[in-house]
Amino acid sequence: MVTKKQLAETLRERLADVADRGRVLAQALKVRTDMAATRRRLRATLAELGEEVHTRLKSGRAEGLAADIKIKAMKEQIDGLRAELRLQELELREIMQSGVKNRGEKNAEAPLRPEAQGGE
Repeated sequence: MVTKKQLAETLRERLADVADRGRVLAQALKVRTDMAATRRRLRATLAELGEEVHTRLKSGRAEGLAADIKIKAMKEQIDGLRAELRLQELELREIMQSGVKNRGEKNAEAPLRPEAQGGE
């Protein structure tokens, strides 16, 4: 038969284990948060680099870069994506103003929700 003292000691040990695991998990979550922040900064830096290269290509100041076929293709892709984004922004504005998506056919049965749009 287990005594109250033994039960209390077992419970204390298990609670100590849980507390230790909690500390480990908290440290792991902090590191994961730091990793996510670093990834965001890395993406922002890469985006800034890409913007600078694109700006130089547009202005003609990147003599060596402008000759690179891959860079030219990426510039055209960026220009195309920006144009597509402008069209999507106009479409979103139109949807928000009218409440109905006008893409060839009108679908007034199911009103669009902003969260269903996705994208940026």
